[in-house]
Amino acid sequence: MKKNFTLILLLLSTFFTSYAQNDCPGNWLSTQGNKLIDSAGNEVILSGVNWFGFETQLSSFHGIWSRDHKSVLQQIKDLGFNSIRVPWHNRMLEPGATINISSYGTDPVSGVSPMNVKESTFTKPIQLMDELVQWCQDNDIKIILDCHSRNPDAYLEEKRWYTNDFSEERWIEDWVFLANRYKNYDAVIAMDINNEPNGRIDNPDGARWGTNDPVNDWRLAAQKCGNAILKVNPNVLIMVEGIEAYTKPDGTQTSYWWGGNLQGARDFPVVLDKPSKLMYSPHEYGPTVFNQTWFDAPDFPQNMPGIWEEQFNFLNTNGTSPLFVGELGIKTQGGKDEIWFTKFIDFIAEKKLHYTFWALNPNSGDTGGILANDWTTVVQWKMDYLQPILYPAIPNCTGVLSVNELELASTIQLYPNPTNELLNIKSKQPIDQVTIYDLNGRLVLKTNFNIPANDIHKINVNKLSSGFYLTKIEIKGQSQTVTEKFIKK
Repeated sequence: MKKNFTLILLLLSTFFTSYAQNDCPGNWLSTQGNKLIDSAGNEVILSGVNWFGFETQLSSFHGIWSRDHKSVLQQIKDLGFNSIRVPWHNRMLEPGATINISSYGTDPVSGVSPMNVKESTFTKPIQLMDELVQWCQDNDIKIILDCHSRNPDAYLEEKRWYTNDFSEERWIEDWVFLANRYKNYDAVIAMDINNEPNGRIDNPDGARWGTNDPVNDWRLAAQKCGNAILKVNPNVLIMVEGIEAYTKPDGTQTSYWWGGNLQGARDFPVVLDKPSKLMYSPHEYGPTVFNQTWFDAPDFPQNMPGIWEEQFNFLNTNGTSPLFVGELGIKTQGGKDEIWFTKFIDFIAEKKLHYTFWALNPNSGDTGGILANDWTTVVQWKMDYLQPILYPAIPNCTGVLSVNELELASTIQLYPNPTNELLNIKSKQPIDQVTIYDLNGRLVLKTNFNIPANDIHKINVNKLSSGFYLTKIEIKGQSQTVTEKFIKK
């Protein structure tokens, strides 16, 4: 097992060494007016889900006490989401931060047993985040990293992007660290630099917009942090949320959801060194989270599109920026909450807004989750609402092989891919051996006989669990091997 595990790490290391050497330019995203475009200039839309836990005391995804980490990721992909927003807290990057993940039991969806074999070897939160990035890189999922709080479970208490015991400088340094760590992985497509800066007008410690005071001006902090990130990775998107309360130049005061009030961007826009990497990001919730005054208006819900336009969508309408709704969610069917939700889903579809639903987790007190309390069953009525606003996967770079490996790989056909039962391998050169490994480094299948040139070798993979596999193909008479990936449905 140890030998096989070392081999798989070597294969992955070789694969991503070429990637890290910038052989592959990456499918990075940029803004163009109110559109988000890929590296080829095609419009794409992020339609994802939040999976939280890194921002809590556990400093790791919630639910992997009941599920296999990669099985959950595969379920997210299978549900049709093309992106994941991952909240995290700054303290998880400190040297003393630890995690403890157990490996036991059988995953009820994928059948993997025991669960989390590789993850159970991790002692640091960043190792689990690395594993997330690796899986999403290989499986065409985009990641939005969201700095949710400085301290674990402190997002309800912290109003600004710094605290008395955690400076603005440290906050920026942590972002620069992550930007540098993942700069060669285009799966990590965006940095949501601070979750829900807030504070009522009468709160002297609240976040503000356009005051030009570095103590409280969120716009200045966003520019400072965003530009620091872009110096390390000029390709990544910088997502800037709104605040709670804004005072307009004429003295008019307006309040909205935490992080949802972007009216300040009309008067004092965020200015980055690379303007095409700025994307504004409001949050939006219904009356179950808090029964705001607009939910009791006589013209509810017809009043909502006008409110959304005033608070944030004007940036989309006037072509300033595409909008990424980082959080929206609903707990139960019926009543005002479903009325609001129906209206907002229609608004998202009409305006082509980007979003990540809150949350995958069933243990969200505000909204519950896409998954039921067993962390397995899908809450279908929620998915029925989201189905019309799910968009295609946005491919990641898959790396480029060396010239010699590329020549070998061009002689090999691996099909169908994905496959349900039979995997066909055909090579213009004779093959000595074919060996298949899962992502835990386990040898799952091996052929020990020679395959003649141009013969089709059929491998029955019907008994393999759904997921991603690496196939090591040894060419007869060659010192190198070719590593190909395939997906078992």
